[in-house]
Amino acid sequence: MVASKEGLVSSQDIRRLAGPVADHTVIAILETGASITDLEVAVMHARGEGEYDVTGHALSGKAALVSDILANDELYAREDDEEG
Repeated sequence: MVASKEGLVSSQDIRRLAGPVADHTVIAILETGASITDLEVAVMHARGEGEYDVTGHALSGKAALVSDILANDELYAREDDEEG
């Protein structure tokens, strides 16, 4: 089952969009109550694809929280380093 853009993110959504992340990271993201859009924006930001959200404002709210969680995940950081 895939959530809609407005729906809450699922563990499958997190792994599909963010790639390899630790289980505790998935749990932490789920606990934020982030939406799919929050996750998409956070992943772009964590990958260095933008300092701002899609509206041109500085990243804030749940997207900023999810981005911080991803940035502190060793598996996610290692995957990002290997791509760069």
